[in-house]
Amino acid sequence: MSDHEQQQPAPRRSKVLEALARAERKVFTRPAPKSAKAQVKFLLTRTKDSARNLADRLGVSTRTVERYRAGKLTKPQKRLQAALVEATESEWQP
Repeated sequence: MSDHEQQQPAPRRSKVLEALARAERKVFTRPAPKSAKAQVKFLLTRTKDSARNLADRLGVSTRTVERYRAGKLTKPQKRLQAALVEATESEWQP
């Protein structure tokens, strides 16, 4: 076997494990929050209402988190939307 063939299973395995984790979350949980405001509110409960910790985790400013909490901003940019979905799904109950 060449070195290239030996390195292939690791990326495939991680993709398979990620897919299994996503499937398990969809099957065994109630639906996660969909709107940005609901996702931010949920994540704030997980960070004990620390907007600063959540902002650091999402890579945005504290003020941005506060705007989503208040409902002044409703449609996040793609990068923030992806970060919200990933953080919400990872914290959502099993």
